[in-house]
Amino acid sequence: MINVEGVHPSIPPQSVEPTAPVAPDQPVAASQPADVVEISSAAQLAAKVQELPDVRPDVVARVKAEIEAGTYETPERIEVTVDRLMEDLFPNS
Repeated sequence: MINVEGVHPSIPPQSVEPTAPVAPDQPVAASQPADVVEISSAAQLAAKVQELPDVRPDVVARVKAEIEAGTYETPERIEVTVDRLMEDLFPNS
């Protein structure tokens, strides 16, 4: 039988002493490094994709049929699309 004792079998295990807890309102000393989390643009995009609603096959089929019939693009729909695009491109206008 094999006896696994770790990297340094001659050094016995040592307990770890806990440090004193820091009060929530106590400021962190400037010498302590702060944790920083940076989320890449790809990760942000992936998160947004997860928020998208499921594909509705009935709506897709209806829109495809309207496009094939030439009835999908109406002046009203084009105007709404242009308005939404302008709002997205120029939100403060």
